[in-house]
Amino acid sequence: MVRHSETAWNKENKLCGWFDAPSSKKGIQEAHAADQTLKRKGYQFDTALTSVLTRAQHTLKVILEEIEQSSLPVEKTWRLKWRLRGIVKHLDKLSDEAIMGINLLNRIPFVY
Repeated sequence: MVRHSETAWNKENKLCGWFDAPSSKKGIQEAHAADQTLKRKGYQFDTALTSVLTRAQHTLKVILEEIEQSSLPVEKTWRLKWRLRGIVKHLDKLSDEAIMGINLLNRIPFVY
């Protein structure tokens, strides 16, 4: 799992939520840092899941191009259950309070 890259709203400490804010210049660099990590470790995928938001789709596109999997099937969903914080909370069996204390960094792939 990789969190979407930074947006201009993130820089201003605004909550983006479902607002379709595009990636910032730093966000584009973060997407490239994630793709380099995945490429260096030799990751290959069978399918990809992304939000319908531009920032998430852009991050995924950058990663798939770098790991030479641009033709990978991609499922786009608006469902909240796919949000990274919720997935980490579920997989790590964390309480609501515990998950809010975790800083889910952009550019850092989460491997389970």
